[in-house]
Amino acid sequence: MWTINDFLAYGMLSGWSTHGRLACPHCMKETKEFNLKNGGKSSWFDCHRRFLPGNHEFRRKRNRFRKDTTEKDGPPPKITSDEVFRRVSNLWRFPDVGKRVRYEGYNVDHNWTKISIFWDLPYWKDNLLRHNLDIMHIEFFFCDNIVHTVMNVSGKTKDNEKARMDLPLYCKRPDMELKLLPNGKYLKPKALQSITDGIACKKD
Repeated sequence: MWTINDFLAYGMLSGWSTHGRLACPHCMKETKEFNLKNGGKSSWFDCHRRFLPGNHEFRRKRNRFRKDTTEKDGPPPKITSDEVFRRVSNLWRFPDVGKRVRYEGYNVDHNWTKISIFWDLPYWKDNLLRHNLDIMHIEFFFCDNIVHTVMNVSGKTKDNEKARMDLPLYCKRPDMELKLLPNGKYLKPKALQSITDGIACKKD
């Protein structure tokens, strides 16, 4: 009746690539993704406020999330199954045979890579939810990242030097920004979520 998988398998089974700027199969091109200048990765930080009720106090907070930013937009529009099928009906089923195909508008207006074979099922268009995420995999990796960040595990924490360099660009957290030391190195102050002390590092 539906698939149960992690996020990477979601991309293979749905035909919507879960990589890059348009990684979310529900937000599609209505995403508010942005690229981290120093980290170089896609980020969806502060994309959650658009899903809150219109009168929620968090929407009006200018500096609790991204700096100098309030949220007035609502969630992305829901697309019907018929509309999804119309969009994928002209795609190839196995586009990676021989060479990789990138359809016009890929990673700009859409992330479709193929039409999934599941659309051959007579009830697939009527499914309100065609794909489910496997919580076991998500919780495992999510917990892994939290533990490594809280414990400040070298090489595995997400609170690294590049993240601290990006911090003043997107947030008002002056107490967590890198501090220049007399010896030319930078001090990475202790984060509130960390149980270890701040460490000295070299900023490239």
